Amino acid sequence: MRPAVVAAWLAALLALLASSCATGQSRRQAAGWAELGTAWAELGEWDKAGDAWSRAMALDPGQGVAGYNLSRALAEAGKYDESIAMSDRYLESDPDNAAVLAVKAYALHRQGRDDEAIAVYERVASLNGGDRASSFNLAVLLEATGRGDEAMARYDAMLALDPDDAAASYRKGLLLAGGGDAEAAIPLLERYLAAEPESAEGRRVLAAALERAGLYLRALEAYAAMAAKDETDAAAWFALARLRLTKADDATGGLSALDSAIEQGFKDAEAARALLRTDGLLAADLVEKRLGRVGLLDGERADGASADGASADGASADGASADGATAGASQGAPKDEGAGDSGS
Repeated sequence: MRPAVVAAWLAALLALLASSCATGQSRRQAAGWAELGTAWAELGEWDKAGDAWSRAMALDPGQGVAGYNLSRALAEAGKYDESIAMSDRYLESDPDNAAVLAVKAYALHRQGRDDEAIAVYERVASLNGGDRASSFNLAVLLEATGRGDEAMARYDAMLALDPDDAAASYRKGLLLAGGGDAEAAIPLLERYLAAEPESAEGRRVLAAALERAGLYLRALEAYAAMAAKDETDAAAWFALARLRLTKADDATGGLSALDSAIEQGFKDAEAARALLRTDGLLAADLVEKRLGRVGLLDGERADGASADGASADGASADGASADGATAGASQGAPKDEGAGDSGS
């Protein structure tokens, strides 16, 4: 709803409330406060929305929708203990209310009580299997707590209902790539990017999956596109340099990309050392000089030995992770989907 429309709605509701106060019509006044809470929620003013719904509940405890909305507003405002208490109060009279249970699960998750949140989300699923947001949040939490197989089954179920579900495609792609099946992850990540073409993290995860699958030309093109889109993306420049210097037989282009990465403040010393240890690295001496000049090598030499003569420990030569993000907090990519929608 447009802000101007919401502002007009607020004015009308305030006039209604003033009238109700004068006539003592508490039930009508409670309904007005409930509507006012919904209007504030439309504007993202969760503290004000919560105050309005709290007033509605005080005037008319039978305002069920206001009770649900209040628990949601408290969660959105970061008042998780209060949100859980309000949800529990509502659930005393309606224990199978899936919407209120979903709000409680969300608040539990935000408190870091993920095992409890999973149990509540599973109850929501048993009551209302078609609730997409709760199903997605449950899958993300299962993934975050190491229950990847269960999370995969949830994503598969969501994609069976809606093959174009971009968020479920992305999360399943992350799981597959992280589990070593980068090739199977690629079409899912591409599906996500078709829906969310501006997702920098999605592009990064896809590029890393292409690299892990051995599709080096496509990975090169993906990293080059990322660097062209955002010239300050030091990680993209470094990945481009790494592939040019180790897979594409392009020393000149690789050194140029490495210079760009350094200019943009590349600071990943572990990735820098791994690059220097890669078999077949082109222009190794020049790479070593550039990385050493900015303090990324800590005495490591291009022959794989440390400056004091001790042998360097092994590391992955690709220097990239197809995971892209942790299960619960990927950057620029789907996370949990919030506490739900406010009622009307």
